[in-house]
Amino acid sequence: MMRDYEAVFITSADLNSEEQAELLDRVRGFVARFDGQIRREYLWGRRKLAYPIKKKDYGIYHLWYLSGDGAMLEELERQFGYSEQVIRAQIIKVEDWESAAAKFESLVELKPAEETSEEEKVEEEKVEEEKVEEEKVEEDDDSDAVETEEESIETNED
Repeated sequence: MMRDYEAVFITSADLNSEEQAELLDRVRGFVARFDGQIRREYLWGRRKLAYPIKKKDYGIYHLWYLSGDGAMLEELERQFGYSEQVIRAQIIKVEDWESAAAKFESLVELKPAEETSEEEKVEEEKVEEEKVEEEKVEEDDDSDAVETEEESIETNED
């Protein structure tokens, strides 16, 4: 029996656009293999996590409305659990996917995944570049700390 589901999953922000597309295509394939349908896909975007998950502070949120049977649901949950690229996932049953999607759209300013503009993609790339710069600064700070410890050891020996 076909039921409607809402799937929210967070993918790693470390994925480049090709890896992200490959992962989403793989998930779409699981849905299609079990004769399920993806009613609507939303890309919620890159967001800071409330707390670190798997040593990651950022993730890319996805919201999908699906129709399918229990076998499709079990396979999706299993594949989300196996994938290291998926940080978290939750799938719930909804009575009517259209009303659930409309309610969600009214609460959060979202666009369907197909309508993601080039401007948003450029913004995501800028955020990624900033992240790389932050990591470089952290590495420099770590190397300074090591030198300071070595200096303090030498001072104590004198």
